[in-house]
Amino acid sequence: MAENDANLLSTHFFDSAAEATEAVRAADLLGLGVALSNRLVPDTDSDDGSFVEEWVVDIFASVPEAEADSEAEVA
Repeated sequence: MAENDANLLSTHFFDSAAEATEAVRAADLLGLGVALSNRLVPDTDSDDGSFVEEWVVDIFASVPEAEADSEAEVA
């Protein structure tokens, strides 16, 4: 994704998939590109060392190009 970094407008973090989905839909309505991912982060509200899921939405000025599979390139 390094070549898309110059195209990156902002990065947003959400606690739920529903909130992340809403952000993706809004970006789509505006014609912006998005990359959606999730990750586990330490739960700051807990002392037991547990983790919570966090959703990450990267907003791009244009639609990022998908990386081609190495198998598809061979065929």
